[in-house]
Amino acid sequence: MTGFRASARAVDMLGRQQIANLPTALSELFKNAHDAYATYVIADYHRKLDTLVVSDDGVGMDLATFQGSWLTIATESKLERSHMAKPPGMQPRVQLGEKGIGRFAIGALGSQVLVASKRSGYPAIAAFVNWQMFELPGIDLDEVPVGLIELDADEFTDADVRRLKAPLCEAVERFRGKDGSGTWQRQLDDIRSTIDALPDDPRRDIPGLDILGANGTTFVISPVSDELSAEFESQGSNEASLFDRTLHGFTDDWLGSPTTPEFSVDFVEHRGGGDSESRLDPGDFFESPDFGRADHHIRGEFDKAGNFAGTIRVFGEDATGFEIPCPDASPPRCGPFTFEVGVVQGMASESMLDPEAFRVMNAKLRKLGGLYVYKDGIRVQPYGRPDVDYLEIEERRSLGAGYYFFSYRRMFGAICLSSQRNPGLREKAGREGFAGGRAYSDYRRLLVNLLVELAARYFRSNAPEVGAYERGRERLVREDRLRKERDRLAGAGRRRLRGQLVAAERHFDATDIGDEAAGIVDALRAGLDAAERLQPATRQVNDAKRALQRLVEPLAFDEPEGFAPTDAMRRDMAQVERVISDVEKSHIQPALRTVDELAAAAEARLAAKELDERERREFVRERIGSVQSRVREAESEGTSALAAISSSVRSVLDGLRTDFEQRLRALAEPSASDGRGWIEEQAEFERELDLLGADASRAFMRVANLVRSSGAVFDVGTPTPTELAAAADAEIVELREQADAQLEFVQLGKALAVVDHEFSQTVASIRRDVRRVGSWAKKNPQLGGLYEDLRRDFDHLDSYLTLLTPMQRRIRRTKTTIKGSDISRFLGELFYERMRVAEVTLAPSRGFQALKIEGYASTFYPVFVNLVDNSLYWIEQAAPGVSGVIELECEGDTVIYRDSGPGIADDIADRVFDFGFTTRPGGSGLGLAIASQVLDRAGWLISLGDCRNGAEFLIGPRQPPR
Repeated sequence: MTGFRASARAVDMLGRQQIANLPTALSELFKNAHDAYATYVIADYHRKLDTLVVSDDGVGMDLATFQGSWLTIATESKLERSHMAKPPGMQPRVQLGEKGIGRFAIGALGSQVLVASKRSGYPAIAAFVNWQMFELPGIDLDEVPVGLIELDADEFTDADVRRLKAPLCEAVERFRGKDGSGTWQRQLDDIRSTIDALPDDPRRDIPGLDILGANGTTFVISPVSDELSAEFESQGSNEASLFDRTLHGFTDDWLGSPTTPEFSVDFVEHRGGGDSESRLDPGDFFESPDFGRADHHIRGEFDKAGNFAGTIRVFGEDATGFEIPCPDASPPRCGPFTFEVGVVQGMASESMLDPEAFRVMNAKLRKLGGLYVYKDGIRVQPYGRPDVDYLEIEERRSLGAGYYFFSYRRMFGAICLSSQRNPGLREKAGREGFAGGRAYSDYRRLLVNLLVELAARYFRSNAPEVGAYERGRERLVREDRLRKERDRLAGAGRRRLRGQLVAAERHFDATDIGDEAAGIVDALRAGLDAAERLQPATRQVNDAKRALQRLVEPLAFDEPEGFAPTDAMRRDMAQVERVISDVEKSHIQPALRTVDELAAAAEARLAAKELDERERREFVRERIGSVQSRVREAESEGTSALAAISSSVRSVLDGLRTDFEQRLRALAEPSASDGRGWIEEQAEFERELDLLGADASRAFMRVANLVRSSGAVFDVGTPTPTELAAAADAEIVELREQADAQLEFVQLGKALAVVDHEFSQTVASIRRDVRRVGSWAKKNPQLGGLYEDLRRDFDHLDSYLTLLTPMQRRIRRTKTTIKGSDISRFLGELFYERMRVAEVTLAPSRGFQALKIEGYASTFYPVFVNLVDNSLYWIEQAAPGVSGVIELECEGDTVIYRDSGPGIADDIADRVFDFGFTTRPGGSGLGLAIASQVLDRAGWLISLGDCRNGAEFLIGPRQPPR
């Protein structure tokens, strides 16, 4: 009987060529683990070993399952939704795979795979597949062997690997007889070398490999596709890599109520030397509390008729309910589903988030913002990526940002579907979204209509419900404007004070105040000697005293009012005050005493005459009149200011009253008289009337509160607004000065990041070129040796780049479990060369190696880096050429750091954590101060231990007060 035959290339076409990209291939393996009731699935990428290990703790496979399901193309097993036996104690799971070809995505990840699986109650099995064989032309599918064995005693040995390789090696030799051409033979040589490259004992070569657990499946993929590393690379600092955009948010647990809470995924990149990093750290993605932090939050559900009911919170207003009817007359075929989105304003001045929180959130949004889609709790690819604008969000925004409002880079959220409620929404075979059809068209139309209606109702300038949005934005813009105005006024005050201090310094340097004071006294002496009447002599004495007092006026400065001086200004102010005090003690006060002596002598010599009495009375009247005139002018200024304030307040109140009355007159009263719409019309009237009353009341109360706060200034003991502003400004100035002090290190860090980024881009380019050379080498054997040398040298160069990566990535604010073993490995790699030259050994104890700290790596890693850096310097200085040691120990919750250096003297022990204090030549005095502050904010303390025989630091959690 004649029938269809299957070429081996069919597997390649159905598997590798159906998958859009490697991250999508990984997601297929993650889905298979989900269907197998795994609680976790982890992909461990050993870059230097060119190996990817994907392992899970699912139910596993026995020999019959592997042959009947895994090795069967387009199996029906997952179409039978209940085929997988649910482990005891676990919730039922919807089986995600439908087409039975997702497992062949492994072929996209690497050239061959070693499979080991254990099902409870059955012998463990192992299999070996080389995917290159399926690319050979002219080979039928049944000619390609798969190594498959049951394992004795559930142990995996070297002999087992050789048994798995044997049928594949035999097939390679058998295929040689099919074609004698050089091209065919080279293809087979390449396949044979790939098979031989798999180590007989993978556990020996791959760190931490546990190939067989109590149950579950492990895939060892090696060599890995050259494209995998390229998928990690982003196009720019503000762009996420394809890997991140595809695999972050794989499950819906970040939404707060996960569909499958007992399932998690991870991808760990191992760079060698014990350094590893999770590429799917949940802290790098959004989390449920982010919805509460967002400026706007919308959530709700479409019912089966396509009507949406939900709530919306705009800025800090209370959430209110709303409904949007189905845009079509006929009910949609997509089924009901939920919708939730958070939106953050595009400018920090218009956002409720503080500047730092806005920066962090903005970075997430630029890289991972979007509207994700979940079906049965697992993400549907490729939705959520900014390059997949299937709802035309960015296209509409380009027509009018203010009109359509929403943007992928300003929003994050999710649409949640299920197989039961949304059977019409089916994924394409290549995992490139939902297949077209009526259900998908209806689903898309509902979402587009929702986003357009939300913008039209709440966010456009003429929207009927735009009040909350405009009020919130105006408030935030006003607060930002006030902050900037405060900074402007404070800056002007500091510039004025700086000018006065500089002028005082210059005047003092350019003027001999002692000579000027002596000249005034000499002039007075001559004048009094020539005086014949007492009153003119008295005037000369008073003029001389005022002239002496005016000598220090050029040195005086205005006291800060409404702003705080910097520390440098405070030091200059204190210096000027000391100069004034010295001038007064050395020159002014002695001169005044001399003036008093001259006045007494003149008074004894001259007797008062009638003319003197008359002149004195005129002088007194003039002085009193002058003072009274000055006071009246000041009183008039105060009265005028009060009148101006009263007029302004009255004008504002009148304006508010006029606005209220105009809006009240414009409010349409209920007019329905035939009963139709009566209730709805009256409810709408009451709602608008209440909203108008609340708006007007808030406006009047704002004026009242401002007036009350102004009146409170005149209460005895109440600080003035300028005093309050100065107090607030003082804290700002202190923080800015600390930031300025650390600017050098910030710039250094930025420079390192720039170098790392540029180096990464160059390395990525070289990596692509090396792959191209590898392709040529396969076709031209004479290039093989050159290619291997080039690849080996490049891998060596790439290892230096990885030294930059751990610290750069760890400075991100991602809370994680920090292991003592990871810290010691990182320190050993980072300081390897310096410790070798200085003959210093890093000695972590077993207790320290087993240490686990829950916290931010950016808090703890820099502390140890700073301590080791200081230790190496002082050990070398204390005894050059003598070996030293740095010990890391742990007692309970306390880490003990100890070195063999010269120790710390008692007279400086209480200053080592002071900002700017250092005894190291060229040191900044910032390291330990910053370490202390950062640890303190994290609830930890760093203190000195016994420093008589080397420096000793104690690092531990801060104990709560009793």
